[in-house]
Amino acid sequence: IKAIHGGGGRGMRIVASLEELDDDYERCQSEARLAFGNGDVYVEQRITRARHIEIQIVGDGSGDVIALGERECSLQRRHQKLVEIAPAPFLPEALRQRLTASALEMAKAIKYVSLGTFEFLVDAENLSDESPFAFIEANARLQVEHTVTEEVMGVDLVQTQILIAAGAALADVGLDSDKPLNPRGFAIQTRINMEVMKADGTTKPTGGVLTTFEPSSGPGIRVDTFGYAGYQTSPSYDSLLAKQIVHSHSADFSVALAKAYRALCEFRIDGLQTN
Repeated sequence: IKAIHGGGGRGMRIVASLEELDDDYERCQSEARLAFGNGDVYVEQRITRARHIEIQIVGDGSGDVIALGERECSLQRRHQKLVEIAPAPFLPEALRQRLTASALEMAKAIKYVSLGTFEFLVDAENLSDESPFAFIEANARLQVEHTVTEEVMGVDLVQTQILIAAGAALADVGLDSDKPLNPRGFAIQTRINMEVMKADGTTKPTGGVLTTFEPSSGPGIRVDTFGYAGYQTSPSYDSLLAKQIVHSHSADFSVALAKAYRALCEFRIDGLQTN
């Protein structure tokens, strides 16, 4: 059961049996009303072992649409993304093409304008070129994880969105739907959240004053954050403190993975706990 106006895992429940249905339905509606002001919910089939793959779309409203690759967002907790990767590693090529074609078909049908993320769940029980997948939703906005697409595709998505809103066509922003861009290596984003990690893997938000805040740096390392030494946190906002993005030009995914781990180890944060 999912909230129609949902996001961030709120208003969502897995129903394992019919006996749980009534209670879960009421809980989802209550959460949705509190979080979004709308208690409407819907149901969809659960894919037990899934990969969350999303396609980045850019359209100019004329029917001209381009896909800027895909992102792997399967590493989540409480239905919230923690690690995002572009392109999706170990994804069968024919499956990648099917997902992209589906996103493009939907975007072209409505003459999509601006940035959009078309999200899918892939049944990963027996991952292959023919694996079934389901469309989740289209997010008609800039995504938190747009950074990894920017790194591997070399496109400033924020600038692109603004220019298209001002009336620019794809050709005006250097994009050609007849010449799809290919990713350069791998990029990995890790979300750094202000929260206490418990022994059982659950979390709870935390806060305080940042006494030390020294992001890692170097070639291929980017940190998007509002944090600084002396910052007093606020409980009024999301627990996300920083996004660390690393980019490796190597075709070997393990190189990007090692770079992300090393950069996280070098990121110094004192004064409050993070994940």
